[in-house]
Formats: sequence, C-alpha cells, structure tokens
Amino acid sequence: MVYELQRTTVDWEYHTERTRRHSLSSVNGVSWPRGLVLRGSGTINGMKYIRGNRRDYDRWKLLGNDGWGWDEVLEYFKKSEDNKVKRLANGKWHSTGGYLSVDYYDDSDPMNRVLTDAADEMGFQELADLNSDEYVGYGRSQFTIANGTRCSPAKAFLSTIQHRKNLHVIKHAFVTTVSFEGNGTAVRGVNFILRNRFSMRALARKEVIISAGAVNTPKLLMLSGIGRRSAIAPVGISQRADLDVGENLQDHVAIPLFFKFNRSSRGIVNLTLEKILNLFIFTLKNRQQPLTNHYVSSVIAFVNTVSSDDPFPDVQFEYTQFKKGGSSSIIVTRAMGYNEQIVQSVHKAELEADVVMARIHVLNPESRGKIRLASNDPYVDPIIDSGYLNDYEDLKTLVRAIRIQTQMLSTDSFRRNEAELHRLPIPACRFILYDTDEYWECYVRHLTTTLYHPSGTTKMGPDSDPGAVVDSRLKVKQVENLRVIDASIMPFIVSGNTNAPTIMIGERGADFIKQDYEL
Repeated sequence: MVYELQRTTVDWEYHTERTRRHSLSSVNGVSWPRGLVLRGSGTINGMKYIRGNRRDYDRWKLLGNDGWGWDEVLEYFKKSEDNKVKRLANGKWHSTGGYLSVDYYDDSDPMNRVLTDAADEMGFQELADLNSDEYVGYGRSQFTIANGTRCSPAKAFLSTIQHRKNLHVIKHAFVTTVSFEGNGTAVRGVNFILRNRFSMRALARKEVIISAGAVNTPKLLMLSGIGRRSAIAPVGISQRADLDVGENLQDHVAIPLFFKFNRSSRGIVNLTLEKILNLFIFTLKNRQQPLTNHYVSSVIAFVNTVSSDDPFPDVQFEYTQFKKGGSSSIIVTRAMGYNEQIVQSVHKAELEADVVMARIHVLNPESRGKIRLASNDPYVDPIIDSGYLNDYEDLKTLVRAIRIQTQMLSTDSFRRNEAELHRLPIPACRFILYDTDEYWECYVRHLTTTLYHPSGTTKMGPDSDPGAVVDSRLKVKQVENLRVIDASIMPFIVSGNTNAPTIMIGERGADFIKQDYEL
C-alpha cells in the first residue's frame, strides 16, 4: 500500500508499479482490490533530470547503508529510464525501455548561445552529459518529458497500469495516522478521512509504505507516536517508538541574480498571442511540437567555488529567461515570495530588455532544519524550521558563487549583448558599499529562497547511528511492517535536483519489497 498525504508540499510523485502485488484485506470490513494506493496533490516540479554524482551515493554507503553506493544505484536510475537522446541511449549511463521518458528541450533560443559562449570564455568545461562521470562544467539538462509534454511519475508509472485489477487509487483521501496492533509496535494499516467526511481504516496484509515526502512523512510518523518524546508529548501524543523523526532537514537554497541584456534578441512581442500560437502548432503537429519553450532553462553549470581542480561541485547555476516586453517575471518573482518592490523592479527591467535570472544553489548545505508538530490535529500544518544559512559556510559559498557568476559580465559574449547586472532595491543593504562581500552577504540574507528540495527528515542509517529512522532497506526502526520510500530517507541531500533521485529511491525500495516477500 502506498499513499501520499493530500496536502503534501514536496515536488514529486511516487509510483507504485513495482509494488503492485501488495494488497489490503479490507477497509472498514469492505474488501478492496489488491494494491490500494492513497495519494493526493503535490506541487509541480521543473522536470529536470539530474542524478547527482558518485560522491553523493558513495557517502551514503560509507555511513553503513549497504546497497546505496553509486555503482548500485546507477542500475536503478537506468531501470526507470527511456532516454530519447540517441547519442546517450543504451550507453554506460543511460537506457531505453523504461516507463520514464527522458529527453532534451528545444534549445534554439539565441540566449542559450550567449550563456554557453560566456561559459567557454571563462574556461568552464562543456559536459556532453550532465548524468555521466564528469561533474564540473556546463551542459544541457535533460528533462522528464514525452512528446513535448510533462512526463510526471504519475503519467509514467501509474497511467500505464491504471486498468490493472490489482491496483486501486483513492483520491481525496487524507491519511491521519498509521494504525497499530493494539498497544504494540506492529503496524496494521492506516487511518484516513475520505472527502473530509468519512473516517476509514485500511488494513494491510503485509506492510504499509509511506511516501509523503520530507515534510509530511515525519508529520505522519509523529502523529502516530513515532518520534522523540520531547517532540510529540507537548502536543499530547503517546510515544510508540523513540526515533529522531523530523530532524536532519536539508534543502537546496537559491539566490537569484538578474542580468539585463540591452541588446535584446527581438523586439517587444505579445507573449499571450505567442502562447496561443504555440498551442495551435502543438495541436496541428499531433503533439510532436513542444507546447512550451523553457528558453534558457536547459543550460546548467556545476562549479566548485573553492578549487577549480576539485572533481565535484559545490554550487549549481540554473537560468530562466524573461523576454522583453513580457510579464513572466511577475509570476516567477511573486511565486518566489519576494515583495512587490522587488517584483516591480525586475518587471521594469523586463519591459526594457531581455532579462536572464541566474539562480545559484548550494549543493551540499551544512545547515540543518527540522519538522515539528504544531498540533495533534492532522489538518494543522507542521512547523517547518528550514535552518537556512544557520551554518555560515553556506552563506560564504553563495558569496563566492556570486563572484563567479558575475564574472560573465566581463566576457565578450555578454559585452556584445550589452549585459548589465540589474541592481535590486534592498533597503536593508543600501548603506553597505556595493559589490563588497558585506553587501553580498546582506543580499543573500534577504533574497534566499528554496528550490523545494526538502530531504533527510527520516534519515537512513545503521543501528549505530542515533539519528537514523529507517534502515538500509527503508524499514522504520523499532516498529514492524512499516517502510518509508521517499526523499526523506536521504542521509545527505544529493548534488542536484531531487526529481530523478527520488524516483530511483522508489525503484530501489520496490525491489526491497519484492525481495522480502519473494514476489
């Protein structure tokens, strides 16, 4: 049985095909088809297919998590994949025939060349494949897309098997707690509320699998009595298992820089009409023409800000373009949580010229946060203490990365296109000398945002690790018949977007289940 909480805030969806033979015996006495799935809505991710690097997974293994080294997990990345890039498919790093379609976006927009030429001038290595064994440099990102449309895990894994008799999906089911056998530690199922009206219980024949993400998985565990007494007793919950649930929260923080290209690639256009035209062409060409153009979001750079000789990066650069005369920046900057002064400042630049937003991410943050319950009411959202920039090293890393990114202004590529760094109005920083380290530290503290990559809150580790919540086969410690399969099990967050790694975790966990029950 697999579920997602209805109000999950994580940016991925978990697939169930590999666990399809698991079943429930009854729900409130009513027989249900084998393979019940309870899931809900989630935020939509950017579809980037980035795996991270060898060091990420070898660190997991060195902690005592057997089977999670790079050589082992690579096969599970490939197991899902149906790579459409001919020069990559069926090589050492990629495969075809899986459910998950992976491909490139169109990169014909001239701004892509501006960025890649600048990267060349700065001495960055061009990477032919961002998912191979070279990790520092720039290249073209792959995406989970199919025929010009989003290929989410739900589309890839669930839609292809939706008519199977051993699969049943319940929508609008809000899970409140896992259900135990009496006062013991054996999990029997889950309690949930259907359409906010009917309280129900689903009983599992074998085990319950939680896939609610790094925010709602620890929330559900703590609501069920699994967690430190100091975390759950204050809200009136009795303890079933004493585990470090909700700790070790990690995320990729991001800082935006806005580059204004005064020699814009084209004149002012009506972007609404352009979108309508794109939709018409998409339909006319039988869904073979990409419906949307991400402009320069395919360009990604991985850089080490400390040593250019280090084979592993500590920051990632991603880019988003706002076309001259448009209003896309308003949607994006408001969604990022910036105040109206920042929003209108960027939009003013967008009205005058093409604008590229460079987002700088700390790949291996030292800072840690935590998830805590605000109430024993499952409908009350948990407290998210992000912990961003708690460790000063993360802030220093961002400042070093800003210095590297702004060096692009000195390249011939940027100069030819009359690029300038758009200066944002930040009242708290206005009395600090511009372009000093102190200024950029102030900038970082006021502009930091999230990539929505929360991870690590039910940490995987051996019994010798007091912070571990699940073992290397993803079973929750100190209880029976309960497993977690999502991004919350990561001991350390990976060096890149978490979409592909989380799908890999799903594949790995599914095989554990089949092995344990000889399926």
